[in-house]
Amino acid sequence: MRPPLRFATANLLFPRSLDEAWALYRLDTVSYERLTDSDKRALLSTIARFAYRVGADFSFYRVGRAWSPADYEHRALALLDPRHGDADGWAAHIAGHRRALSRRAIVRPEVYLAVMLPGRRAATPGTPRELVATVRRAVGLGDPASISEARLRELAAAEGAVHARVAEHFACEPATTLDVQWLVRRAFTRGLGEPDLDVHHRPQALVVLDGDHLSYQPLQADLLRLIDCPITVGERDLRIATEHGDSHQALLALGALPSSVAFPGSQAELLFAPLEQLEFPVDAVFNARWIANDRATALVRRKVIDADNIYGEERHGDHGPSPQAARRPGAARALEDYLTADSRPPLLHATIGLAVGAPDLEELESRVAALRGAYGTVHLHRPFGEQHRLFTEHLPAQGTQVPDYADHLLVEQLGAMVPTATHHVGPHTGAYIGHTLSGSRQPVLYDPTEASRTSRPPATLLAGTLGSGKTIALQLLLYQAFLRGSRIVDIDPKGDHNLDQLPGMAGNVETIELAADPAYRGLLDPLRIAPPGTGEDLAVNFLIDVLPQPLPPEWRTEIRRAVKTVAASGGAQHCGAVIDALRTGAPHALAVADALEVYADTGLAQLGFGSDDHAPQLAGHKPVTSLRIRNLPRPLPGTPRPDLSEDERIGQAVLRLLAAYAMHLMGSDRSRHKVLGFDEAWFLLQDAAGRRLIEHLNRWGRSENATPILVTHLISDAGELDNLIGTRFMFGFESDNEARAALELLRLDGDDERLRQRLLAYRKGRCLLRDLDGRVGAVQIDLADTDLLAVLDTTPG
Repeated sequence: MRPPLRFATANLLFPRSLDEAWALYRLDTVSYERLTDSDKRALLSTIARFAYRVGADFSFYRVGRAWSPADYEHRALALLDPRHGDADGWAAHIAGHRRALSRRAIVRPEVYLAVMLPGRRAATPGTPRELVATVRRAVGLGDPASISEARLRELAAAEGAVHARVAEHFACEPATTLDVQWLVRRAFTRGLGEPDLDVHHRPQALVVLDGDHLSYQPLQADLLRLIDCPITVGERDLRIATEHGDSHQALLALGALPSSVAFPGSQAELLFAPLEQLEFPVDAVFNARWIANDRATALVRRKVIDADNIYGEERHGDHGPSPQAARRPGAARALEDYLTADSRPPLLHATIGLAVGAPDLEELESRVAALRGAYGTVHLHRPFGEQHRLFTEHLPAQGTQVPDYADHLLVEQLGAMVPTATHHVGPHTGAYIGHTLSGSRQPVLYDPTEASRTSRPPATLLAGTLGSGKTIALQLLLYQAFLRGSRIVDIDPKGDHNLDQLPGMAGNVETIELAADPAYRGLLDPLRIAPPGTGEDLAVNFLIDVLPQPLPPEWRTEIRRAVKTVAASGGAQHCGAVIDALRTGAPHALAVADALEVYADTGLAQLGFGSDDHAPQLAGHKPVTSLRIRNLPRPLPGTPRPDLSEDERIGQAVLRLLAAYAMHLMGSDRSRHKVLGFDEAWFLLQDAAGRRLIEHLNRWGRSENATPILVTHLISDAGELDNLIGTRFMFGFESDNEARAALELLRLDGDDERLRQRLLAYRKGRCLLRDLDGRVGAVQIDLADTDLLAVLDTTPG
């Protein structure tokens, strides 16, 4: 096999001749499946606009890079806070992930783009021009032995212009020579794993001084080492001997595409949907020769004449025209109309190749059958005798090698194939929490510190119906945060969390069971526990909430005045002092004091009324604090505030105090990350006061290096929450309206019936996740440890 490249420097590739240069770029992928239909059409338009404007031959390479559980373990271990984390426990937890993930081959797609730079265009393989060029190169004619420094500068300027054009349409960066080395060497190890790379390897050239001019003569032996694996060419497969074993490969080419397909839809998304259905990696390449509009129009007009002639000949035959002949003239004229429109689009003379590898022939045939099944009615050709040339098409900057399977495509057809689409969601660094629901089962990570580090809303929302898996997910996130060294406060109104039973948690959890008992009086007094600058508002809201509604305006005024008096006095700071201040005021103030006195000694409300005689219980001495309330009254979701019973109204007021108490317990050490787990937080989502508290939690989280995790089984007004929540997990729902609101909170189309039905069906840890970068994916929460699941599962039986 001849070297696939004559020379390579930076991202410039010279595949056949030093007169022919390509630029190679690595493109960012797009999390696609959960985009709205309008967003998907926008992506189609972006890719089509690139193909319209590029003005040169180009190739898309969609290739799989192995995701390394060992690298994941190394990165995750680095997240440990050495001052506070459980090093042994964190290492054991992450090692469990590595063992579980190592049992399956995980590959993440990467997308590269090669664009031919201006200059002499390569001859089409198989044509007389290409044959002449081959002969001339064989005898040493027509191919310069070196490239001048001036020519390299010209190519660098041309590459800069191409890079700017590519960057208008894709997030991209120039490829490196290491990327080139990987793209070539990995082609030989398909089905076996990642190739061995030499990170110091750079293609070299001799420097030739001719007078005052420098030129560079490539040392082709430097590139021969990239293809040092013997290839045995079979009729319909290749066997490549590598240091990792024998790679058995089959190379296929897409046949004729459907004449019309619906977009969005898997029949159109040929470089995404079928590939993501499979549990094994498949490489794909789209090679295109760019045909300018004038040449394309002339070509199509000849096809119109040919179609008319064929139709005329068959029409005068004994059996009349065939259905195909009858359709051909209309299709040719429609294409002519398309090309002669005002936009004057180009045509793409393109081939689409697929490459699949396996460690043995039996597995290879099984994978080929699965690949053909994924493509459905689109025929995949596996031609005799062309496996080696099809293999070469997948190497960078090679273009089409087997033109027999080329077809003329519209730029919109390429856009509909969405070659840059993936299922990836979640940060690149963090702890494993689950996998995508695609066939490739991409690992999903979560890092609670990411939002604070990147100035995003730190609040994380877990929403879903009872039994959908959100409480298990919450406990998993809290457990991982504890192991890595975060300070944890867990508000558990239902009393069904089992953090204290998890490995390594014994002796590290303090549980405070709050009850309507005089022993707990004043523990949640807002003037004692409120963060700096919020005590007055928190106290006023609490005292108003515990009183019967509606409250006379003059009572509100007296409460506000008394709270301000106590806050400014410099004396005792508790709600008992507020009652004393009210007793020194006007008649309205005395009436308020009498009413508050009743609640200060009864029920759960007494948790918020401190006094000089009731010192609050000390807490916060252990890394994890669990706050539980016995028999906390909770209203039905959606109950209007005026319809709340007295117990329900006080229950909501106490829960708000619990949030403030949690912030109080976490302290003010900004160097230590903190996590607040808040189960049954749906009441915060119902009214303006609750949303203000979420906003305050976000401000507190940003400034204090903290992450609030809110858990709810109800979503009401998604629009009001959109800017308050960072990461969003939407589990299963019972109500169509709730599913619609959840989709809107994910910034998806709430009217999409398919997505609503999917959310309504999700249970047992399945959810839609929107990460901080706006990517959305369908995810299965995975504890990767059956012992953890047995402890955390709150389902009876």
